[in-house]
Amino acid sequence: MKVQFIKDESTKTVKVELNGEKYGELIFDIDQDAWVLWPDQIDDGITYFNDLKETEDQIKFELEHADD
Repeated sequence: MKVQFIKDESTKTVKVELNGEKYGELIFDIDQDAWVLWPDQIDDGITYFNDLKETEDQIKFELEHADD
């Protein structure tokens, strides 16, 4: 399983790809002071951390171990 994070400097967002397909998008929520993942499959956000690297590491871990 391959997880990639593609930063878009113009919109200050990060696309999340899983095995080459768009999985969702990370958007920084100023009110929560945290990155929020908006997966394409569900209409709800998942709040992570204010540190982008920590957020990316956590998402990668969760997606790689989803079938465990």
